Amino acid sequence: DSVMPLQLVRLLTLAGALALALAGAREEEWSSEDLWYTVRIADAPVGSLHTTVEHADGKYTSTEAMHVLVHRGDDLSEMQFQTDFVEWDAKSTPKDSPRAVATSYVQEFATQQIRMLCKFRGGEIELTSFNGEQEHVSVAPLEETEWAARLQSRRKFKEECLQGKEMVHYRTVRPELGPKVVDVTSSLVGHETLLLHGVDTKVTVWDVSISGVPVNMTEVYPDEGDFKCTRLAQMRMAMPFGDLRATLSNRVEAETAATHVEGRPLPELVYAMFTPLPKPISNVNECYEVGLRVTLKDDVQVLELPSAGYQRVAVEESSERGPTKVMVTVDLERPVAATPEEREDPAFTDPSAMVDSSDEVVQKLAKSVKVPKSAGAVGLAYGLRDLVYDHILKKDLTTAFASASEVARTRAGDCTEHAVLLAGLLRARKIPARVAHGLVYVERYADDAQSEYGTAAVTPDGHTAPGRGADDIDAQFGWHMWTQAMVNGYWIDLDATLHVPYNVGHVLVGTSSMADMEGHYQHMSMAGLIGNLGMELVHERYQPGSDQSLGVAESQS
Repeated sequence: DSVMPLQLVRLLTLAGALALALAGAREEEWSSEDLWYTVRIADAPVGSLHTTVEHADGKYTSTEAMHVLVHRGDDLSEMQFQTDFVEWDAKSTPKDSPRAVATSYVQEFATQQIRMLCKFRGGEIELTSFNGEQEHVSVAPLEETEWAARLQSRRKFKEECLQGKEMVHYRTVRPELGPKVVDVTSSLVGHETLLLHGVDTKVTVWDVSISGVPVNMTEVYPDEGDFKCTRLAQMRMAMPFGDLRATLSNRVEAETAATHVEGRPLPELVYAMFTPLPKPISNVNECYEVGLRVTLKDDVQVLELPSAGYQRVAVEESSERGPTKVMVTVDLERPVAATPEEREDPAFTDPSAMVDSSDEVVQKLAKSVKVPKSAGAVGLAYGLRDLVYDHILKKDLTTAFASASEVARTRAGDCTEHAVLLAGLLRARKIPARVAHGLVYVERYADDAQSEYGTAAVTPDGHTAPGRGADDIDAQFGWHMWTQAMVNGYWIDLDATLHVPYNVGHVLVGTSSMADMEGHYQHMSMAGLIGNLGMELVHERYQPGSDQSLGVAESQS
């Protein structure tokens, strides 16, 4: 019940795609380009990447358009997204103006469309977000330190690569990560031979890191000929469901890969990312507290899980980079207090393009919940959670990141839509809210584990299939999204996909206000953890604690 794996494919692929259509650069002139790449996951063709560079009226426009087909469970997911970057050429740049003019991003999934337009003006950025029928405009300062527009940054890479440098560093803006200046470092790691257009071609291989993105990518460039250090031949990224690769090809091959054919095998991106739990939680919906030991499988990433909501984290082992083994305690009677900064942060109360709490349908829906004064804010929060659980009728994986106003109208979606709609309803009733991303506990029958996707025994909504025993169950954690509400100064977790308000079967990885200026930067914290975690159940508690003053219902009513 999670769209997050598909969002990661989109985010991480775009991170690589930003560097693609940049061949034949000169400071005085940038050649027009029209290139096609075939996208593969685990060596299966899944889509296309089309990149162009055009010059007109003193400006360059570079475009990347990607079309991807994958499975999420039994559902076919088809996504298209495009970025455009407009920048002045060297001769036409107005005095005291940045080279970057604007950038835009469009995502289409089924009948949904999300659009973002960023305009650069001196030391600030204007972001206009469109989601459904809603439009939100935000203005924020942009770093005054020097940074390069898209073609500028690639020109720097070309020049230093041709000079024989083995490390190239530049600063630029990646709007899909939010309107932030990020550091990009490319390091030469080797030489290979790559088959391009039927010809064995000598290439250089570069490891590329982006600040704030925990997973590096690999870029491959020709090491000889006219396009040495300029035309990207291939982009690679190691993913838990198989390597993701975009390789220079031709239009026919690329468009064929992006065309759905009935019966064609496609990678599955939800169940493939589950993390096993060797010992099941006896009764996840009746449990007050669990302790889970979470361990990194490699020593490249760090395990920085937050203490927030009902979760507290204690570090057990660390490397030079940071934590590698932690004890996660989820205690439904002891919510974590919000920080003074969080209590004053307007991002948790203001509407945004995704959490558009000012929308008239969202407002009407929120006001439909009536609770007695004695129930207090926590009772209202629970009532709004119950409303979302009942309001969304089509609960499947065919929707990808719709806004609160869209979900209020369509009544369809998976975990992300439940989380976003609930956040919108909470804000509409003046309760600060944010979305949470991490893992949720699910159980599947052991004898179905080798079938195509397996069969859920206890799904995230808490329903149990009849006729099977505990010995038949495989316990696992899958990627998920839910909501946190700030009530009387405490963050409480609410999961609108469940038939109960929440349960101990959640591991929080990060949170996001979903503010327009935040972009998807906060969601990247989980990228390095997918397929990289080991989990162990250490303890369970099924009796209420001795100090009932710590209980959420008691302390916050």
